[in-house]
Formats: sequence, C-alpha cells, structure tokens
Amino acid sequence: MQFYNAHSHIFNIKNAPKRFLNLFLPDVAANLVDKLTNTDAGSGMFQFLLSKLGGNLGKRYASFLQVGKSRNQREIFENLQKQYDDPHLKIIALTMYMEKCGAGPSETGYEGQLEGVLEVKKENPDNLLVFLGIDPRWKSTGKELRDTVEKYFETKIQINAERSVYPFVGLKIYPSLGFYAFDEKLKETFEWAAERGVPVLSHCSYLGGIYSNDTDYINNSLDPFDVYSGKSYSQNFGPGVPPPVPDKSKNFFKWILGQRDNLRNLNTCSYFLEPASFKTLIAYFSKEGKKPLKICLAHFGGEDHVLDEYNGKSGETLFGMVQQNWCSQIKDLIKKYPNVYTDIAYAVGNSQTHKAFLKDVQDIELQQNIMFGTDFFLTERVLPEKDDYATFKRAALNQVIGNTNAWEIMASENVEVFLKSKYY
Repeated sequence: MQFYNAHSHIFNIKNAPKRFLNLFLPDVAANLVDKLTNTDAGSGMFQFLLSKLGGNLGKRYASFLQVGKSRNQREIFENLQKQYDDPHLKIIALTMYMEKCGAGPSETGYEGQLEGVLEVKKENPDNLLVFLGIDPRWKSTGKELRDTVEKYFETKIQINAERSVYPFVGLKIYPSLGFYAFDEKLKETFEWAAERGVPVLSHCSYLGGIYSNDTDYINNSLDPFDVYSGKSYSQNFGPGVPPPVPDKSKNFFKWILGQRDNLRNLNTCSYFLEPASFKTLIAYFSKEGKKPLKICLAHFGGEDHVLDEYNGKSGETLFGMVQQNWCSQIKDLIKKYPNVYTDIAYAVGNSQTHKAFLKDVQDIELQQNIMFGTDFFLTERVLPEKDDYATFKRAALNQVIGNTNAWEIMASENVEVFLKSKYY
C-alpha cells in the first residue's frame, strides 16, 4: 500500500517576500533578525525566542528560520525525507505565490521558486508530487492564467532517455494572501481542473498562516463580485446583510510595537478563506452535468476550532460572515458534497487533536474525505516532523475500522482518490 504526506512545503526564504519577517515582527526587530540569523548561532537564538514568546505566528516563523534558511529546496526535501521510516512515502509539496501579499517581492520571483522545485522533482520523480500555487493576481486575465497553468502541467520533465513525467499533480490556493476562491479570474482554471480531475488544495485555518499586509488593498477587496452567484459576497447571505467590515480593534501593546495594522490585517484576511466563502464555488461544480471539482479545505479549520468542536465549545466571536466553528463548517460541506476534502496538517502537531481526528474518521459521512498531512516545515518548532509523523501514525494504526485502520484510510486510500487525474 502506498502512503502519502498530503501537505508539506519545501520552498526557502529566497522564495518568500523580502519583508516576510515584518509580517511577524516590528520593523526594527525584523531587520535585525534577518541579519543576525545568517549565522547558525543567531538563528538558533531567535528560533527559541520566537517559539516561546511569539505565539502561534511566532512558532511558524521560528520554523521558517530553522528550515527555510536552507540553501535550496533540495536540502529541505532531503531533510524531510530523512524523518520518515517509510522510504517509499510520497510527499506532496505545495508551492505558493506570495508576490502580492504586501511584503515585497521575493528574491527569486515566483517562477524561480517553480524552477527550484522542478529541479528536485527531476531528481525524485516518484516520491515528490508538486502542487502549483496560483493567485488571480499572477496573470492579467483569467485566460492567461488558465493557459499558463496548462502549459506548466503539460510540459513534461525528461528524467532519462526512456522516461518523462508530468511536473505537477494539483493546484494550491492561499486566499488569506488577498483574494476569494470565487474570484472571476480563477474560474477558467478551475473549469480546466474539473474537466481533468486535477485536485485543488486551499489553506483554511482560522487566523493561522500567512496573510496580506496591504491594508488598503484588503480593506477595499472584502465584498467583491462572486462569479458563481452573480452577486456580491455579502448578498450571498441574503438581502440586507451588511458587507464584511475591516478589523479596527485597538491593541495598545501592538500599537507601541508598530504591529497594530499587522494584527488588524491578519484578522481581516480571515474573510477571504472562511469556509462559507467556498460554498458557491463548490455548489457550481456540483451541479448536474458538471464535472465536480475536488477541493481540500486544508487544516480542518485550525487546531483551536478542531478542539472546540470536539469539546462542544462555542468559542469567541469570529472574523467572518458566518459565526460558526470552522471545523464544523467544513464537516457540513463534506457531508453535502463528496468532492470536498480536508487534511489535518499543522493541527496534527498538537496531540490533543488526535482523538478528534480518529473519531471523525469513524464517521461514515466523513471517513473518505480526511487526509493525513503535516505542514512541514512550518511545524518544526511545534513538533519535529519525525515525531509528528510517528505519533499520529501509531495512534491511527491502532484505530481499527472494519477490515482496515485509520492510517491506511487517511494516509493512503483517501489521498489516492483525491490525487487521481490525467496527471497522476
């Protein structure tokens, strides 16, 4: 049986925006950290401080320092491979278009990130499966975006004189960088993907991950036209429903540090990726006569929402149009649409979530739609990959379900169905 990690990253800091650190730290500190972490000793010190003092975002950036300053993507991939006891495990690496998130361009440019990952793919044609990150701002029109995607997918990599392989097997979107999944410029690409069975994976974790720090842009982009409903986003929720409102909360400590706008932008960007924002897209591709679009709403809504849903807690007021736990919303979508998936990436690093995941995989309505993934390397300061993988695998192997177990269902069977297409 073939096993997979359905959610990982191998890009490095040269592929990230030049002001990436400034998303997490005050400008003065970010500039200092960037210089000092060019040494192993300096990097280690700041990893420790961020992981202890910076909260969830701090841990994510500490992980970026620990692994992301590797020389290249090959080094990161080899680091990841070494942490598994299964040498044949296949790893899905998700590329990301981060050039328009209000933190400046990257050193390599997005195309440079793709060139780097394809070099690693050529050396590891069987164990590395790559998802192509897309963003409506990458190209000037929807047609140009669709044509670019098709060209990337169809241009095979020559492995040797006898063999060539498709470079990409899926698409990745990251809406909290400043767009909705229902953006009109993505529609032609999603039509192309549905026709060919190409899966789409979207970040979907409440207040977790990277966000857009372009305040004016995001505040003016919260209630756009939804190409699938033919209405503005807020009108999808009924007549007279007010549009999304940018976060204007006050935080004196963040203000002193020059980080108040960053916190506000992080909160506001949750509108772009809330599960409710995917409903019209999913419904459109589920109509009779349409090819369904396989889409994974990754992270199961985030570890806090997973635990709150499992423990029956109502939680706090949310930044979003729908005041409902995100894990619960994703479950509702899966139960209504069999082409909707989720993965347990990042959240799996908190062992308290394991009991929730193993309960959910016993639910016949959810069982075939939950996939194993870790979110390497953004989890390294939370739990090293080898421990993350081994701890959950052990628990899942012990969860017997019929004639199989949770590990075989989540790390093999479900992933293979999700991936199956012309390209895999």
